[in-house]
Amino acid sequence: MSMRINFTKEALEALVCPEGKADMYVYDTKTKGLVIRVTKAGGKTFYVVRKVRGKDHRIKMGAFHGKTTKLPMVRESATKTYANLDVILDAKEAKSVRDSVTLDMAFDNLIQRKKKLTKTTVDDYTKSYRNHIKPKYGNRPLSSITTADVLNLHEETTKPAVRPNGRVTAPRERSANKAVGLLRLIFSFSMAFYHDDEGARIYKFSPVDIMKKTDQWHESSRDKIRINPNELGSFIDGCIRIADTPPLRDVPTSFKSVSAAILFMLFSGVRPGEISKIRRSYICHKTRSVIFPKRNKTNEDDTLKNGHEFHLVLNDSAYCQLLYSMKHSTGDYVFPGVQQEKVSESNVRDFLQRISSSIGKNLPRKIMRASFISIAERAGVGAFYIKVLCNHDGSGQSVDVTDGYKMAYLSEIRDATSKVEAEIITSAGLERDYVCRGLLSTLIDLDSRTLSTKSVSL
Repeated sequence: MSMRINFTKEALEALVCPEGKADMYVYDTKTKGLVIRVTKAGGKTFYVVRKVRGKDHRIKMGAFHGKTTKLPMVRESATKTYANLDVILDAKEAKSVRDSVTLDMAFDNLIQRKKKLTKTTVDDYTKSYRNHIKPKYGNRPLSSITTADVLNLHEETTKPAVRPNGRVTAPRERSANKAVGLLRLIFSFSMAFYHDDEGARIYKFSPVDIMKKTDQWHESSRDKIRINPNELGSFIDGCIRIADTPPLRDVPTSFKSVSAAILFMLFSGVRPGEISKIRRSYICHKTRSVIFPKRNKTNEDDTLKNGHEFHLVLNDSAYCQLLYSMKHSTGDYVFPGVQQEKVSESNVRDFLQRISSSIGKNLPRKIMRASFISIAERAGVGAFYIKVLCNHDGSGQSVDVTDGYKMAYLSEIRDATSKVEAEIITSAGLERDYVCRGLLSTLIDLDSRTLSTKSVSL
């Protein structure tokens, strides 16, 4: 049976642990749940004891000192603790969970739980996390990340980097925004995912909010780049000549397929990352188009950014690049690399570097898409048709909401892309058959019925 006494200083000072025991507990008769633990070494400590959800719990209150302890204050504190012990325990449990989840764990959980992330997005997130966040913050508890950490991450990532060749990059503003944006996503996910037993959120604050409140985000604007009209001839001719020039050594190259891929981007406006997704089975020859399928679990590597089915209607110059590449390659993909089933970013980048040297202009991979859009504007193609051609429905306040009601037949889209083709060839001052690799005469007749009855929309 538990020992109970009225806690007075004299009574507490007289308590001694019985011989043969390590400690003993004595309950106060006046204050519910107030207990003092007496050890064989003579130590005396106050606790509050209460059964919560079927389990006995003890909360340490402090040591007893005959000269300094004020029992009325101990009793008042014990009464409050006893009444709120369930809340205190929940808070301690939440803190335990908060402190046990590291940033690495939260990131891994995000990647595992967000089912609609594409492989490309996962790879992009993983690269940004490993390069910029993990080295300094990965092992830290998520709850320990402060607003100062967020600002430091953004500042450090923005600083120019030194490449292995000694070249110093420009300030890495886009990388900094991506890294902190990923950190924001981790916190947003964690705030929604982690809950205590009562369903309350464990994380209630995102330190990344400081970025908006202090206006720290770098302005995100697309580079204003294009191949100018007077440069188109040299650019196209350079692509064709490099593809037609035999290598100096008897080694395999990807010049023909990469050359075709680059001109395909110029004449179709596709994103740089989309050329490697085009399978031979996607090509509809009777409408001269590429039909990207809707994304599912079996084909996500070869679908478009938004995962929707899309009919990329081609002009003859773009279509002939497909035929040319398939003529000089085998395999499932239209644009292969050197001993690779798909052309790689580095293949395209290296090829563009060769042309850059000859025309004296920097040529990033996205310059073909940017040029297609600018040329389409100059050719008088309407904004809606440009969006359809580029598969860009957009988002935000600048979007024309009426686009959601519009539709166009494939024949109308083909007319629009043919206007862009004509504008490019005229500006380049080249023969159309030369640009089409001498394949114009081999083209089969179009299925005019399908072109005039099949429609597309944003």
